[in-house]
Amino acid sequence: MDMKTFGYLYYKARGYEPEAILREAELSEEEYNFFEKNLSTVLAEIEECRPQAEKIGTDFVRLTRYIYERESDQSMNFTRPDAVKVRAGELVALPAIGKIEMPGITLQKAIEQRRSLRKYSDQALSMDELSFLLWASSWARDFRSNERMEITLRNVPSAGARHPLETYVDIRRVEGIKPGLYYYHPIKHCLVLLDASEAKAIQIFEGCMRQEMIGTAALNIILSAVPYRTVWRYGQRGYRYLYMDAGHVGQNIQLASEAIGGGSCMIGAYLDEAMNDALGIDGVEEFVIYVASVGKKCSD
Repeated sequence: MDMKTFGYLYYKARGYEPEAILREAELSEEEYNFFEKNLSTVLAEIEECRPQAEKIGTDFVRLTRYIYERESDQSMNFTRPDAVKVRAGELVALPAIGKIEMPGITLQKAIEQRRSLRKYSDQALSMDELSFLLWASSWARDFRSNERMEITLRNVPSAGARHPLETYVDIRRVEGIKPGLYYYHPIKHCLVLLDASEAKAIQIFEGCMRQEMIGTAALNIILSAVPYRTVWRYGQRGYRYLYMDAGHVGQNIQLASEAIGGGSCMIGAYLDEAMNDALGIDGVEEFVIYVASVGKKCSD
């Protein structure tokens, strides 16, 4: 879903007049007429689901209480999910974890100085700095696998060590790495190139609702969730843990960004359909859950 489709649905579902929809969604009359003809089913679905959506937060908390819990798939010996998804593509090696120069800033200073940063200089990040960011947020320091269980151990906590998050990096300015969308492999500590086109960068910018920091950042870290990795063990309550785990990763991104003389902004405002499409994921078995823009601080 692109911004124009979203704009039409958003304003139409809220009862805006045609003239206002044309203006607010930046549509031509031709585009408006096309949407009128082709999106009536989608609008009907939105209207049908709206009563449920208005109380979904309360229902989510209520229905993921332990009182409603049934036996988990793990306890019923369902096949365990993989700890990391298989990806194919051109591999880009990163500086080894044991050889990168770790920032000298103290934890106290990183916490005290941490701010959400939305303005970035045009300075590129080094490969060592990228490697450090991924070490702090997503790297797997241990991998354990057998027929009954497969887990990774990382520098962030996760319920049951399930680590349901996958990491994608939208690289704009990193020395030695061409711009593009990459997948980060947490066990091999390398990048897998998914798409190096300018169109993909634009798609991500649009999917993040044209927020300026996405376009000016040195890189954007996009986290997706693979819910069954956690649900397999914890049932529907596991969906609560997905968002907790994303918060753990987000805080480490913030502190690591500060440590390299930069900063980041954690972003929850994005078009789900557009961002899932940008990553080539289905929005159900895997969906975007959090985004972080990262860059160097401006000198002023």
